[in-house]
Amino acid sequence: MCRKKKYDGERVKIAIVGCGGMGGYHLGRMSSCGMFDVIGILDIDPAVKAKADKRGIPFFGADELDKLFALPGLQAILIATPNDVHKKYAIAAAEHGLAVLCEKPVTLCCADLQEMLDAAEKNHTLFSVHQNRRWDHDYLCMKKIVENNMIGSVYKIESKVVGCNGIPGSWRKVKSQGGGMIFDWGVHLMDQILLFNQSPITSVKCKTSYVYQEEVDDGFETEITFADGMDVTITIETNCFVKVPRWVIYGMNGTAVINTFNDKDGKVISVISREDKKLKGVQAGNGFTKTMADRSKSTMKVSRLPKINDDGLDLYRNFCRCVLDKTPEKSIITGKQLMRVLKLIEYSFESAEKNEVIKTNF
Repeated sequence: MCRKKKYDGERVKIAIVGCGGMGGYHLGRMSSCGMFDVIGILDIDPAVKAKADKRGIPFFGADELDKLFALPGLQAILIATPNDVHKKYAIAAAEHGLAVLCEKPVTLCCADLQEMLDAAEKNHTLFSVHQNRRWDHDYLCMKKIVENNMIGSVYKIESKVVGCNGIPGSWRKVKSQGGGMIFDWGVHLMDQILLFNQSPITSVKCKTSYVYQEEVDDGFETEITFADGMDVTITIETNCFVKVPRWVIYGMNGTAVINTFNDKDGKVISVISREDKKLKGVQAGNGFTKTMADRSKSTMKVSRLPKINDDGLDLYRNFCRCVLDKTPEKSIITGKQLMRVLKLIEYSFESAEKNEVIKTNF
């Protein structure tokens, strides 16, 4: 575990709108990181009131948004509601001059996102989204492998997350509320890849799965081709009972594998000598092969994964700095980035529905 960097700045007074699973997660993290004072909670579930009362935080019901906004000194709100009502709360907050940190996905379509961005710009307020997996150690490790040229020019990446517990929660199974795994996990993995490779996307091919027979996807596979020649496959599977690598990175001079959500479980294999004079063929099933035989150890170098030193709180730090300095333009989560991810999501759904490759340039 990385040691947290000390925060010496002024605390931001923030209220949480929607304090269920993710809202509760933020409540705990915001209370412990030293950057925020949580001064209000709004939720449609009266049971959440007990959570607020226990911490001595004022609680507001579903029809008391104006009262929440009137809290003395309030500077920002965190939105952790179901996805379909993010827009309503974000625009209302901007109109009251409040900064917004919204849970992902930011909203359900590009048109709605544009309205949210326009409201923030019109009112000169900060609008950010909790794309926290930009700071996952496995992702940062993947970036470091590529940036340090550990396996040569990278031409293909597989980004995969699997589990065996189906679609979580209740509203996440409802299409109108933005349920399904593309909106749940897909938005994170797409955000990571589009931040990593900012070359235009030339084609998108997606296939969704409905193993659990819900109205939303319980898994998907999206193949992305970039203008610079890189191919990326993003896979989510919620009915897989074995572990698979989180990342496989293919380079001209080697291959890297990161097995889990950290920088400890995996390896980097690079070529020392392209020609393997000791290569022997092997019996493979009912056939013989040299192509797929193991290379001689003397032709390869096996390295550990590069270590990552990051406590995962830079998103919070940046949000607070932008709020306190009144510099929304310095947000590390930009509207352009958010729009590109949401556009990729839209193309993925279109590809799956039409069962065809979508040719594009964005």
